Amino acid sequence: MAYKDYLLRLPTYIKKNVHATMVDEDGSVVKISDVVAAETTVIAIPFFEHVHNILLIGVDSRSKSYSSSGSGSRADVIMIMSVNDEDNTIKLMSVARDMYAYIPGYEDPQKINGAMTYGGPELLIATLESSLRIDLEEYAFVNFYHMEKIINTVGGVWVHVSEAERTEPGGLNSILSAENIERGLDVSTDLVESEGSQRLSGRQAVAYSRIRYVGNGDYERSRRQVEVLQSLLTQFTKLSLKGQASTVEHILPHVATNIPSDKIEWYAFNFLSQLESPKFIYEKLPIEGFYNQGTYSDFMNKQWSIRPDWNSMIPVVQEFLFGETYPFDPVRTIPKAPDAAND
Repeated sequence: MAYKDYLLRLPTYIKKNVHATMVDEDGSVVKISDVVAAETTVIAIPFFEHVHNILLIGVDSRSKSYSSSGSGSRADVIMIMSVNDEDNTIKLMSVARDMYAYIPGYEDPQKINGAMTYGGPELLIATLESSLRIDLEEYAFVNFYHMEKIINTVGGVWVHVSEAERTEPGGLNSILSAENIERGLDVSTDLVESEGSQRLSGRQAVAYSRIRYVGNGDYERSRRQVEVLQSLLTQFTKLSLKGQASTVEHILPHVATNIPSDKIEWYAFNFLSQLESPKFIYEKLPIEGFYNQGTYSDFMNKQWSIRPDWNSMIPVVQEFLFGETYPFDPVRTIPKAPDAAND
């Protein structure tokens, strides 16, 4: 019991702050709750007791530390992990960071990862809640600098690396070579030597997750990030109880979260540890057929972005997370999205 208490003291806990602030488009510091309250909605979002949705955030920073609020950093990874304690499933839904959304406090839509810059995890949650019409309160975020260490604690992760991902400019070995030069290492250090299914070290896996210019841009990048996380969780469940405890001891110091310690105890020592063959289900946003992508100049000059049809995606997200659909207040249309035919 004393050891478990020690482990649960390791994360950086962020107390729920009803007075959390953001910087709005006028440059003023305002309360996020006040901005969110200004949005008029009629239909209440239902609560599902057996479903626990957690926002996972990878902070776009190479520094060794991050602020406890997370504000000022763009979200490099945005993912919703949904834990269902009735059927013991773990659902992972990646959110492309280049998708346009209406960030509370801003009149024009913009890339969704900007919410972290203006108001940290609280504003990113508010943006996702208003865009997807779901309830989302819990979050955890980690700096990519620490993901390397976390992956190494489970012995690396298994992924499938294509030849293009391995060798093309902007691919895995290109990223690793650039990092080697930055670190003063031999340029060939840790390069991946072949394509196919293989175990990657923490450093290699983080580089794999960062690939953006091979394949379908941010869309495939999200797929790689989920592949890494899924393997990480699978490797964790294969460890002995002693190994799991040791891994948790290495992971928790690198996590900043608003999840209370008793809930973390349930996730780590009750739910995950009892899964012999974890069942993962994956979805990615935007959903095929419900978005346009390209270089547009309506808000930012010649900026590449993804323009999603949120209202068409919401029922799909509801069915994915909760196994049913429910009525919702329509979301404002994103210009250049498929449902904005007259733009």
